[in-house]
Amino acid sequence: MVAVSAKSNSRLALGALFLSVFAEMLCASAFSPHNSSPLRPSSASLGTKKCRSVESRRTAAPPISSSSLAMSKESDDVAWRGKSMMVWLTGHEDLRLRDHGGFAGALSKATAVDDDDDRGRVIPVFVLDEGMHLRSRSASSLERLRACLESLEAEISRVSSSSTSLLSPLVVRTGSPCSVLPALAKEVDAASCHVIADDVVGATREAQRSARAALEEADVEVVRWTNCLRPSAPWSFDESTTATNGDGSQPELRKRAALPSFYPNYREIADALPVAVPKGDGAMIVDDVRLNGNAAKEQGGITILSEGIPSLSELLDMAESATPGAVLEARSSRQRYRATDEPYQNMVSEKWCTERGAMDALEEYCRIGNDEFTNKYFTPSEVAKDGASSMYAASVARLVKSSPASPNDVLALREGPTRALTAALGLGAIGARMTANGARNRRRFPSSEEFWGRSSEGALSDVVEWREWFRLLAERSLALQEAGEPGISGGERANAKNENNEEKDGDSREGGTVHYWRWKDQYLVRYLTFPAGEDYDAREEGSRAPALLLVHGFAASAEQWERLVHGLRKKTKQTNGGMDTTPPIYAVDLLGFGHSEKPGLSYTQYLWESQLVDFAIEVMEAVPMVMVGNSIGGGLAAGAAASLGKKICRGLVLLNTAGILLDPDTYDGYKVNSGDNGDAEVDGSIDSHTEAAIQGNPNEAYKPVPLIGNKALDVFGSAIVGLIYPQIEKRLSLIYGNRIENADPSVVYAIQQSASSPGSANVVGSGQKLAPNRPLNEVLMGVGEEEGEDGESGGEFPTLVVMGLEDRVSSPEVARTRAELFSRLSPETVTVEAIPDSGHCPHDETPEKVADAMLKWFESPLLLDSSPARSTGEATMVTQ
Repeated sequence: MVAVSAKSNSRLALGALFLSVFAEMLCASAFSPHNSSPLRPSSASLGTKKCRSVESRRTAAPPISSSSLAMSKESDDVAWRGKSMMVWLTGHEDLRLRDHGGFAGALSKATAVDDDDDRGRVIPVFVLDEGMHLRSRSASSLERLRACLESLEAEISRVSSSSTSLLSPLVVRTGSPCSVLPALAKEVDAASCHVIADDVVGATREAQRSARAALEEADVEVVRWTNCLRPSAPWSFDESTTATNGDGSQPELRKRAALPSFYPNYREIADALPVAVPKGDGAMIVDDVRLNGNAAKEQGGITILSEGIPSLSELLDMAESATPGAVLEARSSRQRYRATDEPYQNMVSEKWCTERGAMDALEEYCRIGNDEFTNKYFTPSEVAKDGASSMYAASVARLVKSSPASPNDVLALREGPTRALTAALGLGAIGARMTANGARNRRRFPSSEEFWGRSSEGALSDVVEWREWFRLLAERSLALQEAGEPGISGGERANAKNENNEEKDGDSREGGTVHYWRWKDQYLVRYLTFPAGEDYDAREEGSRAPALLLVHGFAASAEQWERLVHGLRKKTKQTNGGMDTTPPIYAVDLLGFGHSEKPGLSYTQYLWESQLVDFAIEVMEAVPMVMVGNSIGGGLAAGAAASLGKKICRGLVLLNTAGILLDPDTYDGYKVNSGDNGDAEVDGSIDSHTEAAIQGNPNEAYKPVPLIGNKALDVFGSAIVGLIYPQIEKRLSLIYGNRIENADPSVVYAIQQSASSPGSANVVGSGQKLAPNRPLNEVLMGVGEEEGEDGESGGEFPTLVVMGLEDRVSSPEVARTRAELFSRLSPETVTVEAIPDSGHCPHDETPEKVADAMLKWFESPLLLDSSPARSTGEATMVTQ
């Protein structure tokens, strides 16, 4: 084993900072029932027929208990004699050979048969599915998937080529898993199919459940396995967990609900539990299982056909055929503004997205330590390859180019291992247990935290420990929701609706449906959906309100919009004679807030803007929409809107928005302030704030924390969280001073839960790294659209500014001043609605007044005429 080396004033308004035994991995339980959700409309799955209803299968299928699977040795021989064992590789956390519960379980079944001649083969299969792998996926995502698959195929081929191996070569088929897998099972006479436990992302989760139902109907045992770090935890999925008992009880829900709601409570239990370690030193399990020197016979003389892994160009063509035209158009136009490439994206794809590459990265990291590893790979020259490709990448390039600081002096304490390994962890090229074992810190984490800095082993363990927590939290939310309980965190504390989703005790909320999306195929993001009204399609297309995307402020989360959604639906019915024409609504948790992950990255406004752009294109699939943002969410929404353009983002609603707003009468565009760039030469060719952002703000150099360095940012963040956390309830009462009853236990609970999650200190500390802001004076004018670029209508964004004048975060005086500035910004396109008795969060304090203002604005010619493409846009609820 390798031991870890011992090496080891924000520009935005941040005043609101209140802001190994493999059997343990094998699972054969029934999946839990779940409520229907507004999933994206499914299209024909690449020439395969659709399977029958999963829900009806779940209802009819008897529960499977562990006792029914506990066969004797004799019954094993009967059940598995001469049978194949399939290992279904989904592309989510399972594309490897080492420490793989599916391969381990299948090989265990195969070798349970005493007679070598009667042992079946283990057949790995990857089903290329439209919804799971192709639809609306980015080119970089497909490139990484293909590289990982190609590497895995070569490793499997190396092992399976041995005359004594039980492992067959990789089988690749195209189509829907619920059709392909039962057909393949019949073809190879399979007794079992081994697959990773259900993902939390909708498309993969539904495919897994549909395929399981179809396989069980074909009398193929489905065995699920997991990557969880602590199989003995009371909340962990295991083979004894069934969906429903005969008495109607739900043991799977009870297990998920056993997870504490708050991270500090979770880690108190987790610290006392052992972390599962890979077998031996993590060698490939399939290398250890042979036929005792006897040649493996052919599978009944059958040749198993594989379509092979498509070339990258073929994969891109397949994805294009499966992707809506609006998404393809969005990706092909305005690339200078819409690009969301990650920092170091090319390097990660080339080096660390295969099993061998990820293992090499882990071994080197453990050998040389975090600082040396980060300085070696995350260099200014390397980031320069991606630096001009997106504002997000450029904002990180600005940090590492701040000479004479080294990369480890400016990047987040965990950024090196996070960027190096998270893509591989998402694909499954490397396992969480393998990574945790490399840290050699099993007895101390997740609660071990140094006051100053973070050790190399601690930073590495944090990568997988933090991912584990947010995955468990997502599983818990979905299990509760599928059982008919509130899946949102605030709902756990105070359900403010009755069974008809109507007012209760004078309050009014509409609970959203919880979904998860994996941004960049790496970081879990929670979002809520609220369905379009039942009469939405009855209106003429040109008169329908566009879909809405709601973006919360600092320290808040998606559930803070529930009152506004309720108000919009109620007011819509009142003004339409009882007809509900409410548009489809999405509310997203920004990375670092709510139930979204808080990875150890350097957070800048361009990271969040890129997340919003990708969400609009990948999840909402580029439907015409209006973006609504509060506080910093308003500034981020404006920036993302400018990148998306008016063909997708038809307008903006800004609620007590953050962001620089200069006097329109004196604003004269981009200027370099004296001293912003030290002694460096000023680039006079830059003529806009957006152009400066794309180039990494070369005229506004980043200034690292002097003397004490980057480690001080985490200390600062921890101090802020520790100081504000006990005061959250009191501070909310002040902020909601005009409607203090709305600062209820549900709101308090949601903010406390998010603030206590791992990574919060880094999010707060990253405020020092924020790049110079693009003024609202510029972004609301429509970046790059002055001449109708790419066929889009030029000019300013139609904007509704709602200002709660009793804002106790910025101050009432500032709120009044900004309302007046907005009124002079562009009278033709900017509408200002001042609410005297509302504060910093008007959508949650006075939702009925905000709803009134929005509905009037929706009907205004300003928005209706904002784009000729409006009349042909389809606003359909889609989910991931």
